[in-house]
Amino acid sequence: MDVYFYSGPDNVNFPVGGRSANVKLSFLNQLETKSTIIEESENVQLKQGDNVVCSLCMNLERFHDLVQDGFFVNDTCIIVAEVCVNDLGLLDHNHPRLFVDFMGLCKIQKEYVQLLEKSCAKHPSLVKSHLKRKRSQRFKECSFSALGKLLHFLETKKLRDMMSYDVRQELQDLWDGVEMRFDYDLSWLEPHVKSALTYFEKATKVKKLKGDVADLQEKSKSLKAKAIAMNADLEITKKELAMAEEGFVERDLDDKIGCGLIP
Repeated sequence: MDVYFYSGPDNVNFPVGGRSANVKLSFLNQLETKSTIIEESENVQLKQGDNVVCSLCMNLERFHDLVQDGFFVNDTCIIVAEVCVNDLGLLDHNHPRLFVDFMGLCKIQKEYVQLLEKSCAKHPSLVKSHLKRKRSQRFKECSFSALGKLLHFLETKKLRDMMSYDVRQELQDLWDGVEMRFDYDLSWLEPHVKSALTYFEKATKVKKLKGDVADLQEKSKSLKAKAIAMNADLEITKKELAMAEEGFVERDLDDKIGCGLIP
């Protein structure tokens, strides 16, 4: 069974032909996210053509077993594929950047290292997970680079920047990339990302509701003033009624006007 990765017009320089890649496939459990299955394969040979083809890491027998375990919902199975092409080199000559060693794990762009070191110091599981799973050098580079880019974004962007749809989309893409590569607890990071993504939506809603509250308070004051005036009118009208009722005897309208005049 093969998985096809399309290389369209925007990827005409995709380096296939004689190259290999490390592939990570995440089979998402749609009923229980913690049960997601991750399969990794290193040095998968890529082939030249309209599509980049690599062998699926899971055999068909096991793949079919997933049907009963929450991996298929509405006849749909979700597979997230990550491909890291080997031998690309770490330097882009058009945009030269300096890469340095990161904690003996991999080479990382220098501007991300300090942010990553601080995060790993506060959250040791970031490193322990990679050591425990014995992940490949390339996967480590991809994973920590993705996290470094996200942390750098959060450190360098201002809240006003999030007014732009493109900036919000960039943050969402960075977050999606980190979520795919780090299959353990990111609860320490998620609130910061979600807060930035939803701030202006919530701020707009809060502003509208504040305006509604102010309008209703003004209307309430106006109604209270009218109620006070009406109560005053009510008291005057009650007094006038009491005076009018003095010596007044209510009669049936069918009574003769002279009723009681003649015994």
